[in-house]
Amino acid sequence: MSRRPSVREADLKTALAALRASGIEPVSLDIRPDGTQRWHFTKPAGSDEDDLDRELEAFEAKHGYG
Repeated sequence: MSRRPSVREADLKTALAALRASGIEPVSLDIRPDGTQRWHFTKPAGSDEDDLDRELEAFEAKHGYG
């Protein structure tokens, strides 16, 4: 039986410190089932929450709220 790769918290902190020391600020990290890591450096273009906020603002303006 093979052992599933694990990620130690200390390893993540070391990697994050190295990225920040290089002037790179990651926004999130995915750890895949095989143990590989994928860092994200840009924020998502848009989210459902942003769309909902815009829709609510339009509704309130149309109906005289706020």
